[in-house]
Amino acid sequence: MKLSKRKQAVKKQADILAEIRDSWIKKNSYFYERDRSYMQFLINKGLRVLELGCGSGQLLDALKPSYGVGVDLSKNMVNVAQKKYPHLNFLQGDLEDADFIASLEGPFDYIVLSDTIGFLDDCEETLAGLHLLCTPDTRLVISYYSWRWQPILTLGEKIGLKMPSVEMNWLSTEDTMGFLHLADFETVK
Repeated sequence: MKLSKRKQAVKKQADILAEIRDSWIKKNSYFYERDRSYMQFLINKGLRVLELGCGSGQLLDALKPSYGVGVDLSKNMVNVAQKKYPHLNFLQGDLEDADFIASLEGPFDYIVLSDTIGFLDDCEETLAGLHLLCTPDTRLVISYYSWRWQPILTLGEKIGLKMPSVEMNWLSTEDTMGFLHLADFETVK
């Protein structure tokens, strides 16, 4: 599957930043610790977890899955994650590629998209394709920050307090819920 120009830019930047990603996480530890804590509240230990857009693997490891799979577009991110967390499985691939998604060994108890949905080219089709990896009890956990934070995030990036990023889609909670509805998922919260 050929990547769009925007996704090529996402992949290129992630490949460049892979080795220093964890230093950015450490620099912004308050945010990431709160994010991990909330995810741990939502997802019990010892379950089958798929994280789409796993970056360097810190969140997936923090969830303590019995079987954990992390997927990232960036080969370099996957390499960093696999070195740090050899007890987990990391794969390089495009989560919008239906053949790639079909190749994953599911089903999963939880599928996590943490700050990933804004990088998708086709949210509805991607979410619909995840049914292959689900049981009726599978939960999707989608986290994404509000576009209202954009001025602060842009300033943080300019003064070196936030990791550089590329163009992404800005989706409201209602937009995300609409995509989930169109993809035939029931929204719980």
